[in-house]
Amino acid sequence: MSEPGDDDLEGFEEEYDEHREALFDLITDYAEENEVDDAFLTGLLLDLAVTLRMMLYANSMEKPSSSGLKLELDRFLKDAGDHVREVKKGADEFIADIKAAREADSEAQ
Repeated sequence: MSEPGDDDLEGFEEEYDEHREALFDLITDYAEENEVDDAFLTGLLLDLAVTLRMMLYANSMEKPSSSGLKLELDRFLKDAGDHVREVKKGADEFIADIKAAREADSEAQ
């Protein structure tokens, strides 16, 4: 039996994954077509993420302030750090998947 909210969480995860995959495809296609270096691209994406968070704050407040924005950016930094810590837990699996994909590519050639 599922817990209350499990269906909502599953639906959210499916929608999140769908959007994440679509955006990833759009961004990687753009980078490939425009010969954008991977390291440069990650910097651009980080800049965009911060800018979007700043805009979210400014547009959601009746009276935005610089001190409020700074607090929001502190929360964003914490969220980003939490996300990186969570992703690091899957580092072994990620690298194993990459190695397996490379091996499969080399065998196919």
